[in-house]
Amino acid sequence: MDNRRLFLWLSLAALLYLLWNAWELEFAAPPPPTRVPSARVSPSAPLVNPGFLKATGGIPPKPALRSPLAKATIRVETDLYRARIDLAGGRLARVDLLHYPEKLSAESPPVHWLEDVGPRRLYAVATLVARGRSQAPGLLGRFEATRSLFILKKGARRLVVPLVWKHDGISVVERWIFRPRSYVIQVETRIVNGSHGQWQGAPLLGIDYAHPTVHSSFFDRFLPNHFIYHGAAYYNGHGYHEISQGHIQKKKFDLEATGGWLAYTNHYFLLALLPPPTGTWRYYAVPRSKTRYWLGALGPVVRVRPGGQLKWTAKLYAGPKRQRRLAAVAPGLTRTVDYGFMSILSRPLYLLLAWIEHAVGNWGVAIILLVLLIKIIFFPLQHTSGRSMARIRAIQPRIKAIQERFKDDREQSYRATLELYKKEKVNPVSGCLPMLLQFPIYIALYWVLLASVELRHAPFALWIQDLSAPDPLYILPILYAGTMLVQQWVNPQSAGMDKHQRRILMVMLPVMSLLFGSVMPSGLVLYWVVSGLFGIGQQWHINRVVLREAAKAHR
Repeated sequence: MDNRRLFLWLSLAALLYLLWNAWELEFAAPPPPTRVPSARVSPSAPLVNPGFLKATGGIPPKPALRSPLAKATIRVETDLYRARIDLAGGRLARVDLLHYPEKLSAESPPVHWLEDVGPRRLYAVATLVARGRSQAPGLLGRFEATRSLFILKKGARRLVVPLVWKHDGISVVERWIFRPRSYVIQVETRIVNGSHGQWQGAPLLGIDYAHPTVHSSFFDRFLPNHFIYHGAAYYNGHGYHEISQGHIQKKKFDLEATGGWLAYTNHYFLLALLPPPTGTWRYYAVPRSKTRYWLGALGPVVRVRPGGQLKWTAKLYAGPKRQRRLAAVAPGLTRTVDYGFMSILSRPLYLLLAWIEHAVGNWGVAIILLVLLIKIIFFPLQHTSGRSMARIRAIQPRIKAIQERFKDDREQSYRATLELYKKEKVNPVSGCLPMLLQFPIYIALYWVLLASVELRHAPFALWIQDLSAPDPLYILPILYAGTMLVQQWVNPQSAGMDKHQRRILMVMLPVMSLLFGSVMPSGLVLYWVVSGLFGIGQQWHINRVVLREAAKAHR
């Protein structure tokens, strides 16, 4: 087996994998919902059933959470955010990520990550809900603010946005705290019971999001973005799990967790509800329509005596899925970066690539240095393989002579060729092993370049200004096809192929390389090109050494 045949088999396997995924996405029945831990009955925290949720205001009213009071908003500006808080229910209604433009241009507006209107509806809520006859702001209660604009001043350590709700002696104060260079929003909620009766209720964090059906053709399923998970996810303190839309529609998600979180994630960005690490919270999800869903995190029900007060502190994360930031925010939050089935290899590969980039300051240069590092690691194996391939190239005339001698007897030709390999101590299969070992690295790096927000709009040099997107000028794919063509000339021709088969390969491999390189992230194609150039140089040098050795042996 030679590298060309191996490349064809691997390409066919990759194509079949893409076809299978596309078929599953387009035609297959939805998978059965994953099992979630069953809820435990606690006397202090009743089960989250529809009746209790409606009674406490734990589910937004239908058809939408909009009221005349909801028009009152305040604006918040920090070094990372341009946000809007709705005074109805204490909603984080809009967030613009100032450091992440929608498109790669100076005029592009920032990413509108949170937006409480439109088909891409997504917003977060932090409030209190009451039990029994007690009163709380819930999801519709009107908070009051001292002013309509809050700006984080340069050099300030934090920006505090206070919201106040009062009713019949019950006073609720929410303090939304924004910090510089942080996508974590801290929400401190304090209730003061100035009434004559006992107050009962619980803190509530929620996410309202739309998951519209995307109408696309069968072939659109091959685009890389279709392989990244979009939707709800949670961490129960022990493991990370995704929640399918079908699972939520069946109203089967309801569990207790301590030290966990609940989130909505898309390709590059994340909105996470982060309850206190202590105390048991109930996570639940309910459908609001065929395309809209509500994720809720309900704290334990507590009682506050007359004249008493109580305080809760929770957090929200609304920003990019930068793994260094996520690792410092909460356990398991980095798992929202979707590396697919190659996570076990992609995550350490990302850490290595990020470490190199931190040292050199350029992701493209880091990819080139990663190629060099991998070549050094595989050098002994590649060198042995290269020498074997060079020896095959040196004995090609003798192989052709055997084929001519036994052109009417394939079995005898095969045996004679094996005897020649044995005599010359040549292993034709050794050329496949390095490529087989490196192929998982190619796939893992593909997921790293596809799913890591750090590489979104990351420039390399000249015309390559986004390593996560295909080459806009197709220069790298052309170079990749050229390296495949040169590699066929440098590497030995297959002993079992006639001229017609070799001509087909000389055309087919570069064309397939060009097609693959045109749709893959330019960072991955850069990896392929540099790896191919290293391989060509190494094999050319080995060929010269082996030919020189053969010439000395025949003197």
